[in-house]
Amino acid sequence: MHTVRTLYQLALADFRERTRRYSFLITLLGTLFFGFLVITGKWTLRLGEYRGEYNSAWVGSLMGSASTFMLALFGFYLVKNSLSRDRRTRVGEILAATPLSDHLYIASKFVSNTAVLTLMAVALAGAAIVMQLLGPVATGFDLWALLAPFIFLCLPVVTLVAATAVLFESIRPLRGSLGNILYLIIAQTAIVASFQTDIPLLDFGGLGMFIPSMQDAALAVYPDAKLGFQMGFIRLVPGTSVETMKLFHWGGITWSLAMVPLRLLWIGVAVGLAALATRFFDRFDPARARHAESATRRERPLPAEDDPRTSGVPSVGWSDVAPAEFNFGFLRMWRAELRLMVKGFHWSWYAIALGLIAAQLTVPYEYARTFAMSAAWIWPLAMWSSMGSREARFNTGQLVFSSAYPAARQLPAMWLAGLTVAALTGGGMMARAFLAGEVGHLSALLTGALFVPTLALFLGVVSGTKKMFEVSYLLIWYLGAVHHLPALDFLGAIDDSAADAVPQAYLIMSLALLLGAFLFRRRQMATGMA
Repeated sequence: MHTVRTLYQLALADFRERTRRYSFLITLLGTLFFGFLVITGKWTLRLGEYRGEYNSAWVGSLMGSASTFMLALFGFYLVKNSLSRDRRTRVGEILAATPLSDHLYIASKFVSNTAVLTLMAVALAGAAIVMQLLGPVATGFDLWALLAPFIFLCLPVVTLVAATAVLFESIRPLRGSLGNILYLIIAQTAIVASFQTDIPLLDFGGLGMFIPSMQDAALAVYPDAKLGFQMGFIRLVPGTSVETMKLFHWGGITWSLAMVPLRLLWIGVAVGLAALATRFFDRFDPARARHAESATRRERPLPAEDDPRTSGVPSVGWSDVAPAEFNFGFLRMWRAELRLMVKGFHWSWYAIALGLIAAQLTVPYEYARTFAMSAAWIWPLAMWSSMGSREARFNTGQLVFSSAYPAARQLPAMWLAGLTVAALTGGGMMARAFLAGEVGHLSALLTGALFVPTLALFLGVVSGTKKMFEVSYLLIWYLGAVHHLPALDFLGAIDDSAADAVPQAYLIMSLALLLGAFLFRRRQMATGMA
């Protein structure tokens, strides 16, 4: 009983700490905005040109499945900060000195993550109820048909995402940018498999529970229909609209306890992942992470001139101090910022980057435009995410701000270093677009090369962390470069004349973000904060 009470108190304290932040309120508003997109048909579920009537069963299944995949993709980034926060604030070291067990601590984080994501699902369920109460309801209002998809589809996925976030934070190599990118790949693969598989054990999203029933209902009204399946931000064929789609009545499925075991399977997987996290959890002991490095240092002998046993401490007088020289060189500053940005990456990282550049130059143009370029500009995520936040993360703000004109010298050099990384990693596609005479695509690439490091610099300066840029950029990249949502296609991956205005919008946005980064850095210098 004492263990349960301790678990409850730890999870409740963590939950309260998160929900009292402005970032949580912003995220909650973003979640409700996503619900608005579903309500207005921007995010939809359809079977080719056929769609069910907006009755309680259809709306519940639509909102439940949308919530499931939205939280599966982006809920991870919302809750993947709990252990990192304890590590950064040194609260973890205090907890590590108590009798609190690793299993109980990890379990509390798992429960807290689940509670936060469940609250997001509840907000979307509330949006679905409001949609039904305010709009025309076909065949009457059915609360169970509306909420059952959230219970059977969304909640098991919520627990799975919550446990995965704890696991990734417990494994040292997956705590940062690598883990963020890897999770997006895993989540996208799982979602695609959920769409295409006929094996219930692999259908983690639960679509297999109601899609066959929807197809049977459509065929009952349109026997000769050629059905497909689409879900997400769907671009309609020119000349069509949501109103012109062919409707059919779908009364839903009978949700029963027989469906519980399949969904409980994913909750069991989540519990297993949380238990696995305790195997990698270092209990905030820096000695574990630095054991190998410390052993190497102990084995490396000190140079004779640095060994305190063989050399004395030299005396230094005022006459030995060189006079100050004012010979600032912007190119030297740019090279220094670029070295800091690319430092610490394994040689294999550069090998893959070169491979992506080669793919931009060799594969067919459309494949290079759609796939190679998208991969090339997600690969340097960890480099860009360090822009603007390095001073806050390493407590060097006072040192940097005490230098001469940091906002006018160091900040532009950092921005130019990020722009250099963008130009190098996307240079193959830019050269190819220039040689092919694709002026529109080239302008989109140049604007994208300006936008990405500028966004990284602004968010890094404002937040002082890497995570805000990583999550924001992953969201924009996923919807724009992968799903080809025109408004977010900063890469110009869509060969569509309707998207010609997009580069202009991102150019204006880049200039505004650059000015905002400069003004906020000036404010940091004036207030002495970093």
